[in-house]
Amino acid sequence: MPLFNKKFESKPIPLRQNRCNIGIPAVAEDLDDFRQISLNLGNKELRFADGIWMHSTRKGDVDDMLRLKKKFRVLEEENNMSNLKMEFMLDLLAEQASELNELKPREKSTFENVKK
Repeated sequence: MPLFNKKFESKPIPLRQNRCNIGIPAVAEDLDDFRQISLNLGNKELRFADGIWMHSTRKGDVDDMLRLKKKFRVLEEENNMSNLKMEFMLDLLAEQASELNELKPREKSTFENVKK
């Protein structure tokens, strides 16, 4: 006689038909509605853009501010790269000048030895 009866065995789990939502159309939400949030407080209007609230009188102001911020970031990166290139060139120039200063006394001494 078996110690455990069939009442302790697990029962098979029935299959789920719509588990992966195959064949069901995706929900189409207009994300622009969520990106352009505005708040009117009496005579002031605040717009939420790029993670911060901005005071603006019209919708185009926020777009202009975002465009200018992106342009500012690009210009800062270009400025940093130019500064880095300038530092690199100054280091190369200093190294070259020090090598030339080391060679000048040697050339003078060899020139004087040739004269004698």
